[in-house]
Amino acid sequence: MATGSRGAADLFPNPKFHALRNALYHTERRKFFDFSNRVLSFAIIVLGAGAAIKSAHLMRVGDTWLEIAVVVLATAQLVFDFGGLARDHQYLQRRYYELLSEMERDSSGKIEEAEWSARLLMLASEEPMTMRAVDAIAYNKATDALIGSAEKARYRQVLRWYHVRLRNVWAFQNTDFSPSDQQVLLTPEAQ
Repeated sequence: MATGSRGAADLFPNPKFHALRNALYHTERRKFFDFSNRVLSFAIIVLGAGAAIKSAHLMRVGDTWLEIAVVVLATAQLVFDFGGLARDHQYLQRRYYELLSEMERDSSGKIEEAEWSARLLMLASEEPMTMRAVDAIAYNKATDALIGSAEKARYRQVLRWYHVRLRNVWAFQNTDFSPSDQQVLLTPEAQ
Protein backbone atom coordinates (compact mmCIF):
# COMPACT_ATOMS: atom_id res chain seq x y z
CA MET A 1 0.00 0.00 0.00
CA ALA A 2 1.31 3.46 -0.85
CA THR A 3 2.51 5.71 1.93
CA GLY A 4 -0.21 8.02 3.16
CA SER A 5 -3.07 6.00 1.72
CA ARG A 6 -5.36 4.01 3.95
CA GLY A 7 -7.22 0.93 2.94
CA ALA A 8 -10.02 -0.98 4.63
CA ALA A 9 -7.45 -3.29 6.24
CA ASP A 10 -5.95 -0.27 8.02
CA LEU A 11 -9.35 0.74 9.40
CA PHE A 12 -10.29 -2.76 10.56
CA PRO A 13 -7.03 -4.63 11.22
CA ASN A 14 -8.80 -7.44 13.10
CA PRO A 15 -12.12 -7.90 11.23
CA LYS A 16 -13.48 -10.66 13.46
CA PHE A 17 -13.01 -8.54 16.58
CA HIS A 18 -14.62 -5.49 14.99
CA ALA A 19 -17.55 -7.50 13.61
CA LEU A 20 -18.21 -8.88 17.10
CA ARG A 21 -17.81 -5.44 18.69
CA ASN A 22 -20.27 -3.88 16.25
CA ALA A 23 -22.78 -6.70 16.69
CA LEU A 24 -22.63 -6.21 20.46
CA TYR A 25 -22.95 -2.44 20.03
CA HIS A 26 -26.14 -2.77 18.00
CA THR A 27 -27.53 -5.31 20.45
CA GLU A 28 -27.13 -2.75 23.26
CA ARG A 29 -28.69 0.06 21.21
CA ARG A 30 -31.62 -2.15 20.09
CA LYS A 31 -32.34 -3.18 23.67
CA PHE A 32 -32.30 0.47 24.81
CA PHE A 33 -34.70 1.62 22.09
CA ASP A 34 -37.03 -1.36 22.56
CA PHE A 35 -37.16 -0.64 26.30
CA SER A 36 -37.78 3.10 25.71
CA ASN A 37 -40.53 2.31 23.22
CA ARG A 38 -42.26 -0.07 25.63
CA VAL A 39 -42.03 2.34 28.58
CA LEU A 40 -43.47 5.23 26.57
CA SER A 41 -46.25 3.06 25.12
CA PHE A 42 -47.16 1.83 28.59
CA ALA A 43 -47.17 5.35 30.04
CA ILE A 44 -49.29 6.72 27.21
CA ILE A 45 -51.89 3.98 27.60
CA VAL A 46 -52.02 4.17 31.39
CA LEU A 47 -52.07 7.96 31.56
CA GLY A 48 -54.59 8.18 28.75
CA ALA A 49 -57.02 5.81 30.38
CA GLY A 50 -60.11 7.08 32.12
CA ALA A 51 -59.06 5.30 35.29
CA ALA A 52 -56.08 7.62 35.52
CA ILE A 53 -58.37 10.61 35.85
CA LYS A 54 -60.36 8.93 38.61
CA SER A 55 -57.21 7.99 40.48
CA ALA A 56 -55.82 11.50 39.94
CA HIS A 57 -58.73 12.91 41.90
CA LEU A 58 -57.98 10.52 44.75
CA MET A 59 -54.29 11.51 44.76
CA ARG A 60 -55.17 15.18 44.27
CA VAL A 61 -53.34 15.48 40.98
CA GLY A 62 -55.00 17.84 38.57
CA ASP A 63 -56.49 16.60 35.31
CA THR A 64 -54.38 19.17 33.49
CA TRP A 65 -51.13 17.48 34.57
CA LEU A 66 -52.33 14.12 33.25
CA GLU A 67 -53.36 15.68 29.96
CA ILE A 68 -49.99 17.40 29.62
CA ALA A 69 -48.15 14.16 30.45
CA VAL A 70 -50.09 12.23 27.79
CA VAL A 71 -49.40 14.90 25.16
CA VAL A 72 -45.68 15.13 25.98
CA LEU A 73 -45.13 11.36 26.07
CA ALA A 74 -47.16 10.71 22.93
CA THR A 75 -45.27 13.45 21.12
CA ALA A 76 -41.93 12.01 22.23
CA GLN A 77 -43.03 8.57 21.06
CA LEU A 78 -43.96 9.88 17.61
CA VAL A 79 -41.01 12.24 17.15
CA PHE A 80 -38.20 10.00 18.37
CA ASP A 81 -39.65 6.75 16.97
CA PHE A 82 -37.82 4.48 19.40
CA GLY A 83 -39.41 1.41 17.81
CA GLY A 84 -38.05 2.36 14.38
CA LEU A 85 -34.60 3.04 15.83
CA ALA A 86 -34.67 -0.35 17.54
CA ARG A 87 -35.45 -2.04 14.20
CA ASP A 88 -32.54 -0.18 12.52
CA HIS A 89 -30.15 -1.52 15.15
CA GLN A 90 -31.71 -4.97 14.92
CA TYR A 91 -31.00 -4.97 11.17
CA LEU A 92 -27.37 -3.88 11.67
CA GLN A 93 -26.90 -6.35 14.53
CA ARG A 94 -28.10 -9.18 12.29
CA ARG A 95 -25.82 -8.07 9.43
CA TYR A 96 -22.74 -8.02 11.70
CA TYR A 97 -23.54 -11.46 13.08
CA GLU A 98 -24.01 -12.76 9.53
CA LEU A 99 -20.61 -11.35 8.59
CA LEU A 100 -19.07 -12.89 11.70
CA SER A 101 -20.65 -16.22 10.74
CA GLU A 102 -19.12 -15.99 7.27
CA MET A 103 -15.73 -15.31 8.84
CA GLU A 104 -16.09 -18.42 11.01
CA ARG A 105 -17.06 -20.56 8.00
CA ASP A 106 -14.00 -19.34 6.09
CA SER A 107 -11.65 -21.41 8.24
CA SER A 108 -9.41 -22.15 5.25
CA GLY A 109 -8.57 -18.45 4.96
CA LYS A 110 -9.69 -18.17 1.34
CA ILE A 111 -10.93 -14.65 1.89
CA GLU A 112 -8.20 -12.15 2.71
CA GLU A 113 -8.35 -9.92 5.76
CA ALA A 114 -8.55 -6.89 3.46
CA GLU A 115 -11.78 -8.27 1.95
CA TRP A 116 -13.34 -8.75 5.40
CA SER A 117 -12.28 -5.23 6.35
CA ALA A 118 -13.81 -3.85 3.16
CA ARG A 119 -17.09 -5.62 3.96
CA LEU A 120 -17.01 -4.13 7.47
CA LEU A 121 -16.44 -0.68 5.99
CA MET A 122 -19.43 -1.07 3.65
CA LEU A 123 -21.62 -2.13 6.55
CA ALA A 124 -20.34 0.73 8.72
CA SER A 125 -21.52 3.18 6.07
CA GLU A 126 -25.13 2.30 6.96
CA GLU A 127 -24.73 3.09 10.66
CA PRO A 128 -26.16 6.11 12.49
CA MET A 129 -23.97 8.26 14.72
CA THR A 130 -21.98 6.13 17.16
CA MET A 131 -22.67 6.48 20.86
CA ARG A 132 -19.05 6.15 21.97
CA ALA A 133 -19.71 4.97 25.53
CA VAL A 134 -21.93 2.16 24.20
CA ASP A 135 -19.17 1.37 21.71
CA ALA A 136 -16.58 1.24 24.52
CA ILE A 137 -18.79 -1.18 26.46
CA ALA A 138 -19.17 -3.35 23.34
CA TYR A 139 -15.41 -3.16 22.83
CA ASN A 140 -14.87 -4.45 26.37
CA LYS A 141 -17.36 -7.29 25.87
CA ALA A 142 -15.64 -8.31 22.63
CA THR A 143 -12.27 -8.12 24.39
CA ASP A 144 -13.61 -10.35 27.19
CA ALA A 145 -14.87 -12.84 24.62
CA LEU A 146 -11.72 -13.06 22.52
CA ILE A 147 -8.79 -12.48 24.90
CA GLY A 148 -7.63 -14.56 27.84
CA SER A 149 -8.44 -13.30 31.32
CA ALA A 150 -4.81 -12.54 32.20
CA GLU A 151 -4.40 -10.27 29.17
CA LYS A 152 -7.78 -8.56 28.82
CA ALA A 153 -7.29 -5.97 31.58
CA ARG A 154 -4.55 -4.44 29.48
CA TYR A 155 -6.89 -3.82 26.54
CA ARG A 156 -10.20 -2.90 28.18
CA GLN A 157 -11.40 0.64 27.65
CA VAL A 158 -11.93 2.80 30.72
CA LEU A 159 -15.41 4.16 31.47
CA ARG A 160 -16.53 6.21 34.42
CA TRP A 161 -19.87 5.67 36.16
CA TYR A 162 -21.52 8.56 34.29
CA HIS A 163 -20.40 7.14 30.93
CA VAL A 164 -22.27 3.94 31.76
CA ARG A 165 -25.38 5.74 33.04
CA LEU A 166 -25.62 8.20 30.12
CA ARG A 167 -24.36 5.85 27.40
CA ASN A 168 -27.58 5.85 25.37
CA VAL A 169 -28.43 9.55 25.64
CA TRP A 170 -25.05 11.35 25.40
CA ALA A 171 -22.66 10.70 22.49
CA PHE A 172 -19.37 11.44 24.32
CA GLN A 173 -17.81 12.21 20.92
CA ASN A 174 -14.61 13.79 22.27
CA THR A 175 -14.03 11.35 25.14
CA ASP A 176 -10.97 9.11 25.08
CA PHE A 177 -11.80 5.73 26.60
CA SER A 178 -8.38 4.22 25.88
CA PRO A 179 -6.52 2.58 28.75
CA SER A 180 -3.06 3.82 29.67
CA ASP A 181 -1.49 1.05 27.55
CA GLN A 182 -1.96 1.52 23.82
CA GLN A 183 -4.64 -0.78 22.48
CA VAL A 184 -2.99 -3.56 20.56
CA LEU A 185 -6.24 -4.74 18.95
CA LEU A 186 -6.53 -1.53 16.95
CA THR A 187 -3.05 -1.65 15.40
CA PRO A 188 -2.12 -3.91 12.46
CA GLU A 189 1.34 -4.60 13.92
CA ALA A 190 -0.19 -6.45 16.88
CA GLN A 191 -1.56 -9.32 14.89
